[in-house]
Amino acid sequence: MLPVLIMLIGIILIILNVKAIKKEDKSFENILNREEMNNNRDYDVEIISIRKDLAETVLDLQKEIEELKKSLNHIKNKKEVDDNKKNIDNYKKEDSEHILKEDIIENDIVSEINFNNEEKLQNDKMESVKSFLENGLTDDEICEKLSIGKGEVLLIKSLLRK
Repeated sequence: MLPVLIMLIGIILIILNVKAIKKEDKSFENILNREEMNNNRDYDVEIISIRKDLAETVLDLQKEIEELKKSLNHIKNKKEVDDNKKNIDNYKKEDSEHILKEDIIENDIVSEINFNNEEKLQNDKMESVKSFLENGLTDDEICEKLSIGKGEVLLIKSLLRK
């Protein structure tokens, strides 16, 4: 009987060990799955933080783009206002010149004020050319300084000789 009892105990021990090994296999799988889930969660957390950073960066860029658009529109509007002012000034100038021409045509009178201004301008040019010639400047240098044509300088030069 003793050998049967020992055999029976041996078989029971083998069965218990097989069950324990199967439990360990399942528990190892559970541990492995749990660790995989934790790793996936870590990756998910990193992905979420990277997405958040990118979203903030994109938002900042969009804000800067909007600010640049607003400043560009402001500059364009300011330029249009300046252009409008220039156009109004040009229109007023042209209108005043047109009215002045109409007055001259209607009355057949030449305005002495405008004539005197033109004479004064011519006298100023003559004096400038004369002083430059006395300083020994060439015709080309005089043209550059006074922003007038060479023909005009030569004409004034010939008038001064007479």
